[in-house]
Parts: sequence; C-alpha cells; structure tokens
Amino acid sequence: MTDIVTSDTLNLDEKVSVKNLCNWDVYFSRINSVGDVKIAAKGQVRLSREEIQSQAYNGNKLFVGKDNNGSHARLFVEDQPTRVLLGFENETEKQKILTKEFLADIFKIKAKKEFENSIQLNVQTQAEKFAVIQYAKETKFNDLAKVKFLEEYTGYTLEDEIK
Repeated sequence: MTDIVTSDTLNLDEKVSVKNLCNWDVYFSRINSVGDVKIAAKGQVRLSREEIQSQAYNGNKLFVGKDNNGSHARLFVEDQPTRVLLGFENETEKQKILTKEFLADIFKIKAKKEFENSIQLNVQTQAEKFAVIQYAKETKFNDLAKVKFLEEYTGYTLEDEIK
C-alpha cells in the first residue's frame, strides 16, 4: 500500500519536470510569482510543485486537459506524486495522455473500424491530431484506407509540414 499523497506530505517548493507534448511552443502566466513561462515545442522545464498545483487548481487547460483530470492535457507533469496530488492519476488508473508507445499500440490495430474508433476516442485535441499525423509520417505508415481516415479526421495530410 502506498502512502497518501497530500500537499502536507510533499515539498511544494521542490521543482519537477513538466513536458510540452505539443509540436509548438506554449506560454502561460505564473500565478505564484511574477512573469511568464515558455516551454519550447516538445521541450521541458522545471517548475515548483506549488506553481503546478496553482495552475491546475485555477483550471489551466494546458495542465488539466479536457476533463480537468489531466486527460488530453498539453503539458505532462513527469513527477508521479505530483500527478497523484492533482488527481490526474491514482494507484489503478494512469493519466490519459498520447505517447508514442500508446500510438504504436493503436497503429497495430488491424481492423479499420476498430482503428478509427480508437483514434476518435484517444485523439481529440489539436495537439494530439498533430502528433498522430507526425507519428504516421515518422513510421512511414502506409495503410491507404487508414491514412485517408487520419487525414480526414485530423484535417492534415501526411505531406503537410509539421514543425
């Protein structure tokens, strides 16, 4: 049994890594101090747990995602105790984010309809749509019917230059 994670059991001044899952830079204003934060495309920065907690509690969609529980978020807190503190995951359920490993599992699906359903369920934000097209390009995905579906669903083609 793991210990219960609360703001009393964690050092909120400690800095932890936050990764930008987008193919573009993201910016947001600090809450606990003066200034802004810029995280480069696919880059990462270290922020205090206190700042991350404040951003999440204030509803910053970059952190809290579509459901306010971290699903489909554009920023990923790499520190598991912090994710638990924020309610993004627990002992039985991990935070729902789109990773290359997760995409690899989706792209292994043989049945077209099952593939389409999985994409529609798991690829919902603009950042995720960029990521899925980029993944298809990187892996030289060549199932024509599935590629056409991806292009229609995301609004991007494999020929689009994604930076």
